[in-house]
Amino acid sequence: MSPAPEAPFRHASTVAGLTLASRVLGFVRDAAVAALFGAGAVADAAVAGLAVPQLARRLLSEGALNAAVVPGLLDAEREAGIAEARARAAAALALITAAASLLAIVMTVLMPLVIALLAPGFDWDGERAAGAVLVGRLAVVCLPLMAAAGVLAAIANASGRATMPAFAPVLSNIAVLLVLGVVFLVPESRALAWLAAASVAGALAQLALMIGAVNGSRFAPSGVSGQALRAALGAAWPMLVQSGPSLLAAALPQLRFLVAGAAASGTVGGVAALFYAGRLIELPLGVVGASAGAVLLPLLAAQARSTPGNAGARAAEAALALTLPAGLGLMVLAEPIVVVLFKRGAFDADAVAATSYVLALLALALPVQAVEKILAAIAFAHGEGRLATRAGLAALAAGGVAGFALAGPLGVAGPALGILVSSAVGLAGLTLGLARRGLLRLDGAVRRRLPRLALAALAMTVAVMGAAWLLSDALAAHGLAGLAALAGCVVFGVAIYAGAAQLSGALDLTALRR
Repeated sequence: MSPAPEAPFRHASTVAGLTLASRVLGFVRDAAVAALFGAGAVADAAVAGLAVPQLARRLLSEGALNAAVVPGLLDAEREAGIAEARARAAAALALITAAASLLAIVMTVLMPLVIALLAPGFDWDGERAAGAVLVGRLAVVCLPLMAAAGVLAAIANASGRATMPAFAPVLSNIAVLLVLGVVFLVPESRALAWLAAASVAGALAQLALMIGAVNGSRFAPSGVSGQALRAALGAAWPMLVQSGPSLLAAALPQLRFLVAGAAASGTVGGVAALFYAGRLIELPLGVVGASAGAVLLPLLAAQARSTPGNAGARAAEAALALTLPAGLGLMVLAEPIVVVLFKRGAFDADAVAATSYVLALLALALPVQAVEKILAAIAFAHGEGRLATRAGLAALAAGGVAGFALAGPLGVAGPALGILVSSAVGLAGLTLGLARRGLLRLDGAVRRRLPRLALAALAMTVAVMGAAWLLSDALAAHGLAGLAALAGCVVFGVAIYAGAAQLSGALDLTALRR
């Protein structure tokens, strides 16, 4: 009766807890940025200027390289010994850091063109474009720092040191918050520069922690000779190339927002409103993503030969059970959520209205994106990375076309709906592809539970709408009274959903554990 089989689940709990802590600190960071810049022209400039560093941070700090680097190092150790594995680790670190440094130099020179691509609606000689170029040029130094930290995190994971990489985003957010405290004290003309400095501080803190994580570890890249490093470059490059599909899958939500932000850039405040609303969507979506990476992916891989279709369907059902009520709740409570979290400082009533409107629309896409994440994990677990890549690229294209087409008549609502279109196209592509390969099957029990799940979520929505109406005065406040009222609505909604799901038989936890 060894406790060893429980170890992965204890590790997954630690990772999930640290991911949740990072998300909470991220909310505090975003609330500070909202208080400083609101959701107008300056906020648009800040979001556009930090778009690429934010994308790199989200990818590289959350283990996007693990899928290629970890098995690559383990294979190298098994086939050629630990010395060769350490040489490949050093080569991977050198390659990706050099590539990121080169990219940072090119982007520094071409930053006006980069901003023109990311925000084509900005006036070339206006304050939004000028501010975005300033922030982008200062923050682009984050790219090589985060690239090195990402490889070191993968090396630490391969060496069995997983806690410190999971803690890295938490430390990064703490460093950013410390520097943002200074921004409240500096003149407004220097605020954007200090915001960029806060991002650099976060990247430096993360890199320092990762250096400590790999020091003395099994695959530590220190002490590798120049000759061994050069010899290992050829083997390290294919290992990094193999991370392409997993990087695309991990980047898909952020790439959607980059495309949507470009479509929304013609509206002043549109880019910022999408950013703030997107951050609120990322909490439940991040929990699903962390579960897919830490628990579902290895379990699905282990069950691939026994019950491939059933395991995937139950995982998707679990994701839907979590995110369908979450999405409907975010839609109903969009305005009070934005008021409680963001309404202070420069974040005024107009910013609240714009952000809550976008949040209500994005909430519709939350359950679609969550199930899409699970299906992508199923595809990777069965060696169908090309399917996930094709579906992701098609989804990006469809969302971009829809977002730009709808931005004219609908304003910022158009790009938000473009994200919904993109998610739906990605989900449809994965569903059809997996079903054709026999990797996704809805058994009779799942088919019976899904309509009941929808009815339970609908009952919760009606109940929360009623509670929000009764507590409308308290919810309009942005202090402790508003927070208490919002928390009450959430707890009430969870209780109604759980009760309705239990009574209707929508939730079958024993089936999900089988």
